[in-house]
Amino acid sequence: MAEPTRRGPLLIFLLVGGMGLFIILLYAGVVPWRPSGRCRAVFCDPYHWQVLCFGITFVCAGLSFVIPRHWKSVGVLCSLTLLVSFVAGLVGSFWAR
Repeated sequence: MAEPTRRGPLLIFLLVGGMGLFIILLYAGVVPWRPSGRCRAVFCDPYHWQVLCFGITFVCAGLSFVIPRHWKSVGVLCSLTLLVSFVAGLVGSFWAR
């Protein structure tokens, strides 16, 4: 019997977690950012703590696909971090308007 592959969850982790890592690196200034001429967004630059919260949310969402089920405490910590960072980023975004 063939052993099941974990390519699907790994691919989702690479896409979602990679996007979150890119957002965090953009917030930290590792990835260069240049302002555009016009800005219609709530935040016109990536140096707001709400952007960091959404980056952490994406990383935790990606990690939730690859954490094994028998690591219950790590899964709970990841889920709790995802929930707290998403709510903080969402509330902070509405509060900033």
